[in-house]
Amino acid sequence: MEEEIKVDDKFKSAFNIGYRVAEELKLKTQILKDQEKLMANNPIHMGMQQFIDEAKLSVNIKKSESLDQSSDDTLKRKKNKSRGKGPSL
Repeated sequence: MEEEIKVDDKFKSAFNIGYRVAEELKLKTQILKDQEKLMANNPIHMGMQQFIDEAKLSVNIKKSESLDQSSDDTLKRKKNKSRGKGPSL
């Protein structure tokens, strides 16, 4: 049986504020890199880190989809090329 994890409202609110701030600023890395060790349990910092991690994951997914699409296009072009057999347009 799974154990429910309860989060207090203050933590949730601070986490959401951090996430929204990072989203608004379109952060790609932490603002205060040297403070990561000191602020690891800060809910605002955790919200910002969550947004950054999701943004990186989204970029990686888009890149892989783009690579898949370009390889599919290449295969389609190769398939339609004439190989010197019969008439071609």
